Amino acid sequence: MSTWILRGESKNIQTNTISYQLDMYELFYINEMQPGDKVYYCDYTDIICICKVNTITMYNQIVITLDVIEQGEPLPLKFVRKLWGLKNLDIFKIEDIKVLALEKDEDDILHSYWKVPGSVEGLVKYDYLDIHLFLYSRVAEVWIGDTEKQLTKYQFFQAFRKEENLSIMNWEDFQKLREQSSFLQTTLPVESFFTEQKAPIERYRQFFIDLLFGDDSIDKRLDSFYKDPIRRLIGFGQKEIGELVHYLFPNFFCRFTNKEIVAVERLFKEASTLKNTYTIGSKIYHYQKLIHESYLLNKYLNIVGRKTELPIYYEINCFLQYIYDTHSESENDGKEVAFEEKEKKKYWIYTTQTGIDANSFFEEGMLTFNHGKLGNIRNYSSRKEIWNNYRQIYSAKKVPYVETSSLFQFCHEMEEGDYVFVKNDKEQIIGLGKVCSPYMFPKFPNSPSFRKIEWIRTGIWNVKGMLFSKKPLVNITANQNSLSYLLDIILEK
Repeated sequence: MSTWILRGESKNIQTNTISYQLDMYELFYINEMQPGDKVYYCDYTDIICICKVNTITMYNQIVITLDVIEQGEPLPLKFVRKLWGLKNLDIFKIEDIKVLALEKDEDDILHSYWKVPGSVEGLVKYDYLDIHLFLYSRVAEVWIGDTEKQLTKYQFFQAFRKEENLSIMNWEDFQKLREQSSFLQTTLPVESFFTEQKAPIERYRQFFIDLLFGDDSIDKRLDSFYKDPIRRLIGFGQKEIGELVHYLFPNFFCRFTNKEIVAVERLFKEASTLKNTYTIGSKIYHYQKLIHESYLLNKYLNIVGRKTELPIYYEINCFLQYIYDTHSESENDGKEVAFEEKEKKKYWIYTTQTGIDANSFFEEGMLTFNHGKLGNIRNYSSRKEIWNNYRQIYSAKKVPYVETSSLFQFCHEMEEGDYVFVKNDKEQIIGLGKVCSPYMFPKFPNSPSFRKIEWIRTGIWNVKGMLFSKKPLVNITANQNSLSYLLDIILEK
């Protein structure tokens, strides 16, 4: 049996049976629909119910009768269309599409949110995390590291944290902590950590027992561990606490050394505004709460998927290290540089001429624009000046205003750091790149003007009927619908 989304009117649901009509020319949408198929029925704002196809009849019109089998809280389409795995469904992009068959994984995703609709708003609030996770998914194995070594470390701490073991530990047992803890293998003086006993052994035992099993909340226990003059041990600072909290509570906390803390502050605006107001214990508690409330764990499992059998927060640690190492400090709001609207970079669509082999653009890392006899376009300060010179140079009564205006934009309005989609004459996007040079005038006669491009993605994405402009170069920065659509289809799997 197949699964479908069908869009109609909410007024059609007056009983447990829905009668839905399509014109005969729309038959190709439902060619494979059969009685018994599952249907998510929606209007233009919400998914309202789940139905089963009862009958399909055709006579001048297609009439589909649906039996309502499940009703619940409406699932808002404004959220659904932003969910990873569903956001690129054509029924959410093109108003004329009323019926769409779903793949099994799409049905599974949609059904899970239908069952728990309250999670959807939170997921889309942090939908910018999806791009980070998708980009990370392509290199995750590189960042995961030596899992055998990590497994040994987790096994050590699993035994270490047991109260019956802690209560009888001697000094030699605590010294083994050094061998398993990367924070003890730092540039700090080695004497600082378990090379010399600095307090009665009972204090070391109680130190960890209080942290693991104390009555206070975890943030207070962490602060006490770090700064209480009676409870703390010399040599344990913020970095050490941040790593210990993960290995002692691997199913509840990420690691929070400097790198992970900075990564969280780059991903979440809320963290960057709180970073100077919390103690180390409260910071770890609230940063972990942010990770939980952003559904980062759910998103990771959906987009990246499990890569190890280690605690899941080990894999989240690896992702945060990736964020730290690959994102500059200027990205504190947590969105990918190339796709951050607040950067005020422009987005362009460049359409290749018929017969032009675009592969040469990708191979040579550039885009070209033919300036003809007009010469260096830098010499013109306005479109009008180009038009006047065109008339004189070509003795022309008619000026190709569209082409010459695009040429002016290519020189004077496009800037380094802008992003450009390349569209061919078949209404397909075939590349996305970043402009990485100013306008360049060629050294050789009859060669075109050009800009160097750093290509981010190449491939073929069909956009027929979605982008109607026939101009050679179009600034689409202000067209948020088209821009979001293009970024979604090109950056998703």
